[in-house]
Amino acid sequence: MAIFCALLWTLPAWAEDSASLEIDGGKSELQKNIRAHLDLDDIPCNTTEARLRSRLRGSDDNISKALRALGYYHGSWVLRREHARIKPKLINNNPITKVVKKIGSAKSAKSTPEAEACWLLTLELTPGPQTLIKQLDVRVIGPGASDPLFSKYLSKLPIAINDPVQHELYEETKKAINQRARSAGYLDGKFVEHRLEVDVDRHSAAIILVFDSGTAYTFGEIDFGPSLLKTSFLERYLPFKPGDAFEPNKIVQLQNNLISSNYFSSVNIDQQSPDPESHSVDLSITSTDKPKYETTAGIGASTDTGPRVSYGLRNRRVNDDGHTYQVASQYSPVLSNLSFQYTLPGAKPLTDKIQLATGVERKKTDTSDSTSYRAEVAQISLQNHNWIQTLSLKFLRESYDIAETSNTSTLLMPGIGWSRSEANDRRYPSRGWRINTAVRGALKGVVSDVSLAQAELDAKLIFPLWGGRVISRGGLGVTALDDFSELPASLRFFAGGDNSVRGYGYETLGPEDAAGEVVGGSHRLTGSIEYDHRVWGDFALATFYDAGNAFDTSDFTFYESAGFGLRWLSPIGPVRVDFAFPLKDGGFHFHLSMGPDL
Repeated sequence: MAIFCALLWTLPAWAEDSASLEIDGGKSELQKNIRAHLDLDDIPCNTTEARLRSRLRGSDDNISKALRALGYYHGSWVLRREHARIKPKLINNNPITKVVKKIGSAKSAKSTPEAEACWLLTLELTPGPQTLIKQLDVRVIGPGASDPLFSKYLSKLPIAINDPVQHELYEETKKAINQRARSAGYLDGKFVEHRLEVDVDRHSAAIILVFDSGTAYTFGEIDFGPSLLKTSFLERYLPFKPGDAFEPNKIVQLQNNLISSNYFSSVNIDQQSPDPESHSVDLSITSTDKPKYETTAGIGASTDTGPRVSYGLRNRRVNDDGHTYQVASQYSPVLSNLSFQYTLPGAKPLTDKIQLATGVERKKTDTSDSTSYRAEVAQISLQNHNWIQTLSLKFLRESYDIAETSNTSTLLMPGIGWSRSEANDRRYPSRGWRINTAVRGALKGVVSDVSLAQAELDAKLIFPLWGGRVISRGGLGVTALDDFSELPASLRFFAGGDNSVRGYGYETLGPEDAAGEVVGGSHRLTGSIEYDHRVWGDFALATFYDAGNAFDTSDFTFYESAGFGLRWLSPIGPVRVDFAFPLKDGGFHFHLSMGPDL
């Protein structure tokens, strides 16, 4: 049965029988245009001759229009019709119909499937000479004559001297100039001359297009309407200022900015009638505020941290200056925390802000047990080329137990970091990348118990291959310090786990003490390469290779693992199930993780 279905799939699919049109003469572009003007593809084979004659009424006018549209003004033609046996048209191939046998003919050719009687229309065409453009005058006058928006387009017109006349390109040129004028605020712009003159005897044409731009309009007053936020704050979301050149696309950008601010559930912007005296356009904005408070709750699981629950509370309007705060909490057997974060929007509130944060965290892994308290101030801003820069000053006090050794460290660490990511699809990117980098340090005696300098670099790259995708990642961490024993557990490097070297437990790899207990390292180096391919719907199969470890300068042991897994693009994000096999120690390790690829 399967073989029979496969054979059926390979057979050509035959279209329903309909009349065919054969054109003898003229270039393929002209023939295509004639077919489009005649539009005879849907005439059934069993159409009566009277109905066919009715359908063909006006065909001469349509053929003439098709010829003139491409510059043929001296064409002649004869359109014939006859009943003939024809080979039906293929759906999956070019619609070429071949006459097999005219009715009453003594001879016939074999065809598969069997030829059937149908209407055959034959157009014998003599297009004649093509009319060429001999005069071309396309220009902009008025205040916008020197605007690069127009001059750049006029330097690369789609029509030129000695080109064949094409009415469509003439109309496209008019439309393009009009659109550019509207997009740049020349709302009174109009064509004072627009002519396409054809000398049919000399086979030549003249195109004259003169556009008077008029004065460019500017943005006028912006009325934000009733709002719980200050107008002076909302004005920070403007991608323009009153008095700037009026550009309709910036109105759309303003609407997107206000929606993305997370203060409003809806935003409508009404463009008022242009004022011909001031040459300005006023805007009126109507918005609907979101509720002041927002709560979130969630559950999840991973083999790194075990099952987890989380809860968050957000106040999106602390005051009319747009300040916000949020409380976040999470509990799991390995990692639990409670934090408070207060945000002050910057001059560009979508990308620039100052954050004040404090919190407590408890972390218990197979290698360490720590409780840390932190307070931090950070300035986040968007830099050139979409890099996000974070300048921070962090206070950390951490008590920790590692390898039967207990200690408490206090650090005051200034830091700087940059991050950037791009993806063609955030849910399941087939092409994209991410880079995160951070540098931090502390000086003994300036609040801190130890002097240190630490740098981290993590990168991820995704690209398509063989119908699937390759996911590669790498991580590097380097620390310079005086006394390693004073380095808190949260600043030591470990390897192993769902997002490190799979096949090993969470943070179970690293330098060991004399008793064989993992104590973490000053540096880390990890890498991974993975290939996944969708096999059914939102499910994909994956195979991977991981390698790396945490280490000190004089002690580096390289751990490797390989394995396979299943990916599910669930409604709440990707879910990964992996079976990893350590290449050095044998056995296997199960991994479950969730979260975006980039």
